[in-house]
Amino acid sequence: MTTRPIHAILIGAGNRGADSYAPYALQHPQELRFVAVAEPDPVRRARFASAHNIPIERQFSGWEELLDRPPLGEAALVCTQDWQHTAPALAAMRAGYHVLLEKPMAPTEKECRTLVKTSEETGQQLHICHVLRYTAHGKKLSEILHSGQLGEIVDIDHRENVSWWHMAHSFVRGAWRNADQSNPMILAKCCHDLDFLPWISGQTCVRLSSTGSLLEFKADHAPAGAPKRCTDGCPVQASCIYYAPWLYMELVPFWRSFVATGQGLPAALIRTYLKSPQLIRAASAVVPFLRQVTQYRGWPLGVLAEDPTPENILHALQTGPYGRCVYACDNNVVDHQVVMMEFSGGASVTLTMHGHSHIEYRSTKVEGTRGRLMAELGNGGAWITVDDHRSGKRQRFNTSGPTGEGHGGGDAELMAGFVASVRGQAAPLTPARESLASHLLAFAAETSRLKHSVVETSDFFPGKPA
Repeated sequence: MTTRPIHAILIGAGNRGADSYAPYALQHPQELRFVAVAEPDPVRRARFASAHNIPIERQFSGWEELLDRPPLGEAALVCTQDWQHTAPALAAMRAGYHVLLEKPMAPTEKECRTLVKTSEETGQQLHICHVLRYTAHGKKLSEILHSGQLGEIVDIDHRENVSWWHMAHSFVRGAWRNADQSNPMILAKCCHDLDFLPWISGQTCVRLSSTGSLLEFKADHAPAGAPKRCTDGCPVQASCIYYAPWLYMELVPFWRSFVATGQGLPAALIRTYLKSPQLIRAASAVVPFLRQVTQYRGWPLGVLAEDPTPENILHALQTGPYGRCVYACDNNVVDHQVVMMEFSGGASVTLTMHGHSHIEYRSTKVEGTRGRLMAELGNGGAWITVDDHRSGKRQRFNTSGPTGEGHGGGDAELMAGFVASVRGQAAPLTPARESLASHLLAFAAETSRLKHSVVETSDFFPGKPA
């Protein structure tokens, strides 16, 4: 007997919803089909509806009208801006949908708890997009640590190395620049990592402390004579690493990060592109892969313009937020923060997040009583090495995802897991209460940073039911 695909609605047809998660339905039409969309931007709404053959009567400018009617399917993806997550996710669960909710769950502890409580009261599943659990890299790392191969875990040093250009894009010029309008950066960027560390170790955090601040992106650091916008004749445009036309029109730092963590032919071709762009543009006429580079239209360009042609990107820089001088923005989130944790098994765990890395990648170093593990996960690829104390033997694992797939293949695997869970074929890899725990750690870390205190996690967990 043929089983029809899961019918889903999309609330928020932006970068993550339309471009990262929804393509799974086009690649696996027998598993998932989108039957309605709610998106206030008419261009995004029409583009998504066209791609997924959604009729006009199921296209909505707001989620309220969509969720006021009887359910059109089994699942809802809520991919709005962070501060807009709670209301549509609650309404979707109460309307009878299982929900996949983009991270972070919500900007406040109270809202996060309400989301989990509503999931449990309604019996509707709530999945948070902790994509690191779904990568080949994350699964292999977790497998090694749980196997006991390293002995007892003594120390974990995990780093979220946000590249300097990504910091400028998302957390200085972009939507996550101001904690009063979005979230603290430790929540917006690192709820992934605060979920990942307890998951791979099989332990929980019992206490933590945190320090951090905004170091670089402040008005008094602006070069002499710098205008408010890069395109208004900046006197240091030839040397400023944050000069917006160079970042977005040429994308050199973006491709450098791919090359630095990549391997094989794709990395070699992009390396050649950085040295000889005209050669690769000519070769792209006969090598389809190269068009993914020479005609690239994805993140971060798609954030600046719906149709990211060079002309439209330049117009966006001349008129929009991404063309502002990084020293003349209304940003207030930190650009570096450290969270020091004691885990339930006695391990010392450190999470370092900073926005000045030369390239974009996560790194993990685990010291055990019997061995050591070192790992890196970047835009171009991933690997893990394990060294045994006694034998000196080294194992190396290539944990790279498919080239060009988001989060090392984690986006697609997340969708596969969500569909299987809605079908009742698998349990959620990230139960809602575990997702809540990671968010509570982020709130605890921010409390510690602001109050210069050590926080016992029991102050955030027991006695405070969702």
